[in-house]
Amino acid sequence: MGKINSTLVVFYADGVAIALQRGLSISVDADLPDTTNKESGGWAEHMLGLRNTSLDFDGLFSTTGLSAADLLVYITSRTSLLMSIVGGITYPILGKVDINSIKLNASHEQPFALNGSMKVNGALFQLKGNNANLITDPDAGGKDYETFDLSGITITSAINAGGSAYANSNTINITSGDIIKVAVFLILNTGEAPTVGIWDNTSAYISNQVQLVAGLNIITLTTTGTDASSSLRLSNTGAANWSLTPLYAFKDNG
Repeated sequence: MGKINSTLVVFYADGVAIALQRGLSISVDADLPDTTNKESGGWAEHMLGLRNTSLDFDGLFSTTGLSAADLLVYITSRTSLLMSIVGGITYPILGKVDINSIKLNASHEQPFALNGSMKVNGALFQLKGNNANLITDPDAGGKDYETFDLSGITITSAINAGGSAYANSNTINITSGDIIKVAVFLILNTGEAPTVGIWDNTSAYISNQVQLVAGLNIITLTTTGTDASSSLRLSNTGAANWSLTPLYAFKDNG
């Protein structure tokens, strides 16, 4: 079992950030099915089975002013949350999580807090080395939205009155066959959700294109060309008003 402890973990649900700041740990476990047979010479043998990851916490606090009771109702009405660990470590860790157990707890004369655990649904990604976040500036390659406001890698407002609009990220180095994961929460205020793809910064996409959906998105783009000056393109073909939580795009080539 591996364990990671951290001091700042952010969960996104419908674009709302929820911080865990007390007693959080992440445990990674692997099933080890027994393969012992008569040729094992009296030694136990096993094979590597499925891996799973869980989070245990004893203080889940809202960053939007909700009480513990209101936060309990809010997050239990959601399906999945996007987890981002950004404090106490050098590189972000991302994962899609679901509530495993949760309870409202209060010691004598102490404030209410939420205790419980969550399970990671799928893989857990640490964005470093070959898997580092590719996005440093969502519009470094140009844009033509009427409004396109940023806070770091967060798009706080993207508005398109009509027709086509795009925003190209900073330059990224892509090789044909790369698997790119994009993880983000879309807040769709009105109109059309944006489409994402890898653009060759000349005239064409060199990957499949995926239209985001309101809420949590962890999508896969597979590149079909090699270009050291490509970018991640966000685009709309009609009226739209949306925003994104921190935009993460990283290679997942195994």
